[in-house]
Amino acid sequence: MNASNNDRDATVSPYPYARAVADFMEMAGQERPKKPIFGLDPSGAPSPGDLGTLKGLRQAMTQVVARVKAPTLRLRLALVFEEVWELADASLKEDLPMIARNAADILYVTHGIPHSLGYDGDAVFDCVHKANMTKRMGKVRSDGKQLAPVDFRPPDVRAVLAKG
Repeated sequence: MNASNNDRDATVSPYPYARAVADFMEMAGQERPKKPIFGLDPSGAPSPGDLGTLKGLRQAMTQVVARVKAPTLRLRLALVFEEVWELADASLKEDLPMIARNAADILYVTHGIPHSLGYDGDAVFDCVHKANMTKRMGKVRSDGKQLAPVDFRPPDVRAVLAKG
């Protein structure tokens, strides 16, 4: 194990999902800073234009949630969107404690989806992670997103769910 892996292992969560995502980010060349990228003192409120964008985001999310028929899924989606909206608001303010809290809330809500819908979330995550790790040969978009190579085979989640 090289020095960067040792450093990473000391700072990455022991949760299996977090370790898998950290492995993907390392494979994709996405750096993880040794300390937060900004301090604990937020620089101020978002600009009025940002607030309009947040309002539009919230309205769009509300419209999508209203179209979901299954009550359990509608609730889970509403919770995810609520946390994403709060994360966006905290991000505009560069409020690290609120970013951290809302990121954790998003994980909490999304980890509840498999439980509330009755499928094995670990098995689905493993299937998606294995497919994502094959993206190593793909191009990287200008914003840093690792893209799938032309011969990428998407995860067969349907097969995983069928094994139930």
